[in-house]
Amino acid sequence: MVPGSPNWQSAFMTWMGRPDEVAALGLVLDRTYAEVAAVAEQPRRLDREFLVGQLDVWDKHLVAAVAAAGAPLRSRRAAALAVWRSIGSWAGAAQHAWLRDQLAALGLDAAALLGPSGEPWLPSQDLEGHLLAVPAPLTPESVALMLADYDLVGGDFEGARIEVDAAEPPRVRGYLALSASARRYTATPGPRPELQFHCREVTSFEFPHVERGAAHLSGPPAITVEGAGGSIEAPASGCDIRLAGRNLTYYPDDSRWHESAAARVAVADARAAELPKLPEQELPPGPLGTLTMVQRLLFTKLRMVRHPDKLRRWELAAAGALCAGLGLETIRIASRLGPQARRERAAADRFDRLVETSEGWSRTLLRDAARRLAVDVPGAAGPAPPVPVRITIGTAAQLLDDLDFDGGRLRFVDFSADRGPGQADTTVLHLDARRAGHETIVVVVLNEPLGRAPLTVTPEGLTVVGQPRLEATADEVALTIPLPAGDWTTHAAAGSWYVD
Repeated sequence: MVPGSPNWQSAFMTWMGRPDEVAALGLVLDRTYAEVAAVAEQPRRLDREFLVGQLDVWDKHLVAAVAAAGAPLRSRRAAALAVWRSIGSWAGAAQHAWLRDQLAALGLDAAALLGPSGEPWLPSQDLEGHLLAVPAPLTPESVALMLADYDLVGGDFEGARIEVDAAEPPRVRGYLALSASARRYTATPGPRPELQFHCREVTSFEFPHVERGAAHLSGPPAITVEGAGGSIEAPASGCDIRLAGRNLTYYPDDSRWHESAAARVAVADARAAELPKLPEQELPPGPLGTLTMVQRLLFTKLRMVRHPDKLRRWELAAAGALCAGLGLETIRIASRLGPQARRERAAADRFDRLVETSEGWSRTLLRDAARRLAVDVPGAAGPAPPVPVRITIGTAAQLLDDLDFDGGRLRFVDFSADRGPGQADTTVLHLDARRAGHETIVVVVLNEPLGRAPLTVTPEGLTVVGQPRLEATADEVALTIPLPAGDWTTHAAAGSWYVD
């Protein structure tokens, strides 16, 4: 992602020599805060999936890290080691590699601290002893088991997603969901299983923008796997669906998967019993608990970027400014020797400084988090943060006025965004843009797609080559995006537009 900031270096220099395992918890947490701030400053380098993974790691381990720092001296190092080992097993492959780099830069033995990554995930058991499915590489063997377990003819195209990552050159990740018409392994009724395919490096992807249930699979899919590459071709009513690329995985969202042929050849994951026990995760009392919980609540807020319609650049910028250096300071306060009252005074002073030095939207974000702790933070002066604007006949012509899309990309499209039973179909798009000389990301939400609007995606075909056009009537919204292969126009019954 984005290179480190001065906050990272200055925090490191407050520790003479190589930090120990306890201090490293705060330093690496601060490195995450620096990444959040840098992504807000350079949103075109945002890797949303990676950022969510980082935030998930700390949301789970922040309280444990503070507890380890405050453990008795004789057990403090062991407690910190247990936290690091849990972090390593919890992190996905990309987050694990990033953590190794940070620890190596601190002069620590990353392999010894983190252990192996939890990815690739292995099947585990639920509380009833049923085997749970996990994503697995698409191989000739897994394809054979899939086709033995499910009949896809008569199933539906359930959704698709593409997302540009932060690599150089950029890569495109893809997601395709197809529902099966029936399970071959059981006659027991149940919800339709959904087969989800993920591709880490898309070479081409074709899919329609249609409402749910409008594209039925008219024949069996053709699935080929050659080494790390592969493709999925599914004939559907009125359109063909094709996903091709490298590093494909497959996940069956199936409540009865434990009865399938694939489950019968899977091996349950026994690693859960081998994970080191985390130190007690009870929230510290008093001001130290408040300082810790405010950061947890900020993680909760930032983790909303996992929902593509909730991406807010101002929140990333505000959190990055608020929390610069806060991770290390929290760990240092928790690890202070002497009376508990001394730690509480230090934590209260740090929280007061957090309030006093915050301003504008940073104060708004802090106030929202503190309110949930029944802690009063004064409101911020100045304008309120931006909110989505409904696309109407009156607003459509104005929404693009001050935006420059030159050199930008259609960086994200989701045709299945967070929809559930009974919910309207929703499409979310992200577009790179510049506003008042600064990079930003436009978030477009379209409700109830109209027509088919097929989209063909290649890594080089997502550059926006002209100014998009947005039109609205009483009955529909139309968004046209000029791409290298031609204009792509998508229609929907309604929509909203967000930019900050």
